[in-house]
Amino acid sequence: MILSFSVPPMLPYIRAGIRQATGEDVGSERVKRQTIRSRGPRALQLLEHAKDAGWTHYCDFHLWWKSRTPARQFLGKIPSKRIYPITILHSYSQISGGPKEPCFRITGPRGWREGDAMIFWDQKNGGADFENEARKDGFDNAQEFVNYFVPEMGARFEGVLYRW
Repeated sequence: MILSFSVPPMLPYIRAGIRQATGEDVGSERVKRQTIRSRGPRALQLLEHAKDAGWTHYCDFHLWWKSRTPARQFLGKIPSKRIYPITILHSYSQISGGPKEPCFRITGPRGWREGDAMIFWDQKNGGADFENEARKDGFDNAQEFVNYFVPEMGARFEGVLYRW
């Protein structure tokens, strides 16, 4: 399974994540050990198999930097890990009859702990689990994450979370 990356600020996080995943001590370096991609036909096939295998992916991840360009560089191979279906939503929430506020939600079994199938974030109240998820994916904060995946009200991103 090829996963290609191209966002320059994330490259050091990806390299540290590969080293960590292969057993190297990376100290306090920031690591990226996951990526979120669109749910296309190939991803749907992989998810169908993974669902029956406890969300385990049966192929190694081959991580590349700019794989479809002359600047391509092989970053490393990670043994089979996990994949999960996720949905990211940009909608409104209304608490106790108050005003409607923009709210962001990630749903799906992301595998960190029981009961984490849905997490929320909004600009007013925050959301530590959501912020944590955004940082794990290489974003500096939740706002950058939602700007990338669901920038407009009503936006819905059907994706696959690859973890190594």
